[in-house]
Amino acid sequence: MGDMSGEVAVQAALMAALREDTGVQAIFGANARIYDDETEAPAFPYARLERHECRPAGASGGEASEHGITLAVLSRYGGLREAKAALAALRAAFDGADWSGAGRQIVLAYTTYSDVMRQFDRRAFRGVIRFRIISEEEAA
Repeated sequence: MGDMSGEVAVQAALMAALREDTGVQAIFGANARIYDDETEAPAFPYARLERHECRPAGASGGEASEHGITLAVLSRYGGLREAKAALAALRAAFDGADWSGAGRQIVLAYTTYSDVMRQFDRRAFRGVIRFRIISEEEAA
C-alpha cells in the first residue's frame, strides 16, 4: 500500500473537485450529493465512493502512488438518461479538475471505465465510473 496521507489527500482533492463543479451541482444539487461516507437514505440522484485502491508506483526512487477510484451513481426518477448525464458530469469535472490543492503532484489522471445498468428493482439505474490517478510527493 502507498502512503496513507497521500491516499487521503488525493481522495479529498477528488471529492472537492467533484462537489464544487457547477455541472455536477446541476445534477446532484447545490450541496452535491457525492458521498464518501455512509449516508442514510440520500435523495436521488446521488453518487457514492465505492472503492479507493492504492498501490506503490514509484520507479525512479521517488514515492509515487497509483490510485484506482470507483464511484457509483444511483438514479431512480430520471432513469437511464439521468444516470448517463450524471456520469458525464462527473467525468467532465474530473477532466477539468485543478489538482493544485491535492498536496501531491498529480502526474496522470484519466477515466478508465463507465457504464450504466438497470437495478433489480426495475425502477433505479446504477452507473459506475472509475478513475485512475498517479500521484507523487511534491518537491520540497
